[in-house]
Amino acid sequence: MDDDSTSIAKRSSQKLVFDHKDMDYYLSWIIGREETGGSLKEECLEAASRMVDRDYVSWQIAWIELAEHVESEAAEALHNGNKEQARSGYLRACTYFRAPLFIMDAQDVQFESLSQKMRSCFEQATRLFEPNIETIQVPFGDATLYGYIWKPDDTEIKRPTLIVIGGIETFAEDCYFMIGSKGTKAGYNVITVDLPGQGMNPKQGFFLEARSEIPIKAVVDYVVARNEVDTEKVALYGFSWGGHIVLRGAQYEPRIKALIANPATINIFASALAQQKGHGKDDPIGRIVFEQVAWRFGVQLGQTFKRLIKGIGFLRFAKANPKKIECPTMCMAGDSEAKITLTQTRKCYEQLPNPKKRIEILTEEQGGSAHCQVDNLPLLHQLIFSWLSEVFE
Repeated sequence: MDDDSTSIAKRSSQKLVFDHKDMDYYLSWIIGREETGGSLKEECLEAASRMVDRDYVSWQIAWIELAEHVESEAAEALHNGNKEQARSGYLRACTYFRAPLFIMDAQDVQFESLSQKMRSCFEQATRLFEPNIETIQVPFGDATLYGYIWKPDDTEIKRPTLIVIGGIETFAEDCYFMIGSKGTKAGYNVITVDLPGQGMNPKQGFFLEARSEIPIKAVVDYVVARNEVDTEKVALYGFSWGGHIVLRGAQYEPRIKALIANPATINIFASALAQQKGHGKDDPIGRIVFEQVAWRFGVQLGQTFKRLIKGIGFLRFAKANPKKIECPTMCMAGDSEAKITLTQTRKCYEQLPNPKKRIEILTEEQGGSAHCQVDNLPLLHQLIFSWLSEVFE
């Protein structure tokens, strides 16, 4: 198989373990969580040694076995009064229950139960932090969106606040490991929420939509109403598909005072079309990933008419106009990403009107050339929080 045939999109140029591009990228994402306490490289590589390259069943089995083992150790540590060890174990178990979901059809009987185990382990860990991580419910129409707030302490001192928005495949818990834990150490409140289409929201009938400014407004409404939020220092960070979501959200939301888009995808429809040519279409793993993505949009791969209607909506609305984004903005990408990703990120930067703008295209030599910098999260954190310090000084 050529390189493109085993990836749904170009996200990395380096090989960690597997020849299959998507398996290898997801493994690098999981190992990258070691920086924020969500995995141990040795555990991950041992699990990988029990997987067969290109075989999603062995991927699922190995991660589930590891997750159950680590969860059991965490429960024993908690029973023995070792809260620190228990917290560490539950955070890692959360990641390992999450790992099989990367390559699993959402209609699989295990999908929902594993997502529940992932969330349960994370919530066990949240109660072992000081201060505790708080679960939140963001009003959204007649329903609510589930999420978390992490704070530096238990006071209601007004602080800068970072809202973190993930991508298509993201669960709110992922955002803790991506950046949330580092935000509180930098003095920020950090808030993340499963938007429509993310997490298990498709089960509730909430699917990804082109007009992402609508759920972003709901999140900002919730955030600025909290006592501990300095409303003049509200930042918005989006990674993966979330990079597009936050661009469109900030275009309509003046209460956002700083923006980071990683990558800065201004036309998500054009980007998706360009990257799907030849990517993963004849690969069993690619098809499973595509099926899950389709589920998050509220369609199935075989539903041609429904997909067409959904596509028309994205063709019409899933565009951001950088010229209308007034706040300071940082555009990011890794140079191992697709050509269209890099082109759009640079175009976005060029069109931004605020002089307090910045662009970071990270190279392989720097580390961080992969999609979302899963290969170098410390560098990602350093760049984001040093830039925010300049903006909010």
